[in-house]
Amino acid sequence: MTPDEHRFNALVLMFANLQRLMVFHGAVALIEGRELDPALREQMTAKLDLLNEVVQRSSQSRAVTEVDVDAVRPVASYLEREIRVYYDTELESDLGAQAAFGAAAVFAASYLGDGMIHMGQVFGHADWVDRELQDKPTLIQLLNQANGTVGSAARSEFPPEIRGYIDHHVRVALGDRDLVMAQVDGLATMLGGLISRRPFTTT
Repeated sequence: MTPDEHRFNALVLMFANLQRLMVFHGAVALIEGRELDPALREQMTAKLDLLNEVVQRSSQSRAVTEVDVDAVRPVASYLEREIRVYYDTELESDLGAQAAFGAAAVFAASYLGDGMIHMGQVFGHADWVDRELQDKPTLIQLLNQANGTVGSAARSEFPPEIRGYIDHHVRVALGDRDLVMAQVDGLATMLGGLISRRPFTTT
């Protein structure tokens, strides 16, 4: 990967993990029967909007400028802290928290896959696009499951099928913890145009 590809990959990872947090906090609020805290929503939305703008510019030029790198560095620092908080969520005997935690991981994987498809198209890597497209049907199925688990949790309904989905999503999310944290901790390095850890995640 070139330096600009490493920087772009960092943008993709940041966007996917911000969506992880947005989905998690939104699902927790829904399950608890309350609105997502407006300040938190505004904070995360502003970061997502910034990343969208940077991705659009970088896609057109196939390069990430130093100005844009400096603009998104605070997002990388935010994620280093907040993704750790996400993984520290108390899950024991709380199916609602488990549903939100697992759904967030599923959505992050989906956004990451879409981001890698876009990155492959921008930089001319057809093999990346093909690989991610092969995973799309599975991700669509997982997204449907995740939406179902959160909806059921909001109604305090946990039939065996839903419990099975929640268990699977949580196990995969926890199994990916070391990889995700390595990626998040490596964002500053990647924004510098250097290789960090493995750029792709698993589902």
